[in-house]
Amino acid sequence: MKSTLIKFASGTQMKRLLSLSLFTVILLASPGILLAQDNDFHPTISDTFTFSMGAMRSSNSFKIQSDLGDDIGDEIDFDDTLDVSDHSTFFNGQLKWKFGSSQKWSVAAQYFSNNAKGSTELLKDVEWDGLTFKEGSFVDSGVKVSVARLFFGRSFVKNDRNDFGIGAGLHTLKMKAFIEGEVKIDSETTEFQRGDVDVSQPLPNIGTWYHFSPAKKWLFHARVDWIGASIGDYDGHMWNTNIGVNYQAFSHIGFDLSWQYFNLNVSVDSDDWTGGADMKYSGPVLGITGNW
Repeated sequence: MKSTLIKFASGTQMKRLLSLSLFTVILLASPGILLAQDNDFHPTISDTFTFSMGAMRSSNSFKIQSDLGDDIGDEIDFDDTLDVSDHSTFFNGQLKWKFGSSQKWSVAAQYFSNNAKGSTELLKDVEWDGLTFKEGSFVDSGVKVSVARLFFGRSFVKNDRNDFGIGAGLHTLKMKAFIEGEVKIDSETTEFQRGDVDVSQPLPNIGTWYHFSPAKKWLFHARVDWIGASIGDYDGHMWNTNIGVNYQAFSHIGFDLSWQYFNLNVSVDSDDWTGGADMKYSGPVLGITGNW
């Protein structure tokens, strides 16, 4: 079940994305395009379409285990042991459409991805996917994760100032990890090898959200998504939470600052990976939002 993960925005790509976002805001803010709003509260609650795109500065934690047959490998801390970066910046985007006579129904699509790498000299032997990477050798390693979500929801409390809803959806979760370097063949022989684990699985989830607008240009928002299931190659749980504030700077453009937390704890039993992972991402998300 090999899959190729998309490295959406990092380094130069992230700078280009932010430059494009800033150019979009400047263009839309030109005289005659944006008009003053008559809404008493934040338009995100009442408008049909909303989108957001931003950059998340994440603090990362990766603990991963890969076994081969009956040979049980140790859980490896990719940060402490392999020096995989414990901080990264990556793209986070979402588009939402509200429909129905009272706009209480909605469908939303979200995507984010992270690609962290590292290089180090091993202080001890490392067992990974049936390979023994030798103490004192230099190794490269990395972890890639991407999450794409399609979510259907319904608002149960909805008025000018409040929007509270619950829904269900489908996450497509892709994970990949690798270690490459000098592998111990016997007491006297080594050779350069690479050990890859790779898995992808669609998983159902449930979630809830709450939006509150205290004034015309301000919106406080919170969201929680959860997966807990034994499906296909996966057995485990996932939490994804976000809480933040949005300022409506122009008629159709706002700026958003939030905090996101993502935790995945899962065991995997597939042809390409037998093992498990405990991954955490948390940090601030600075974004641009649109509504119409």
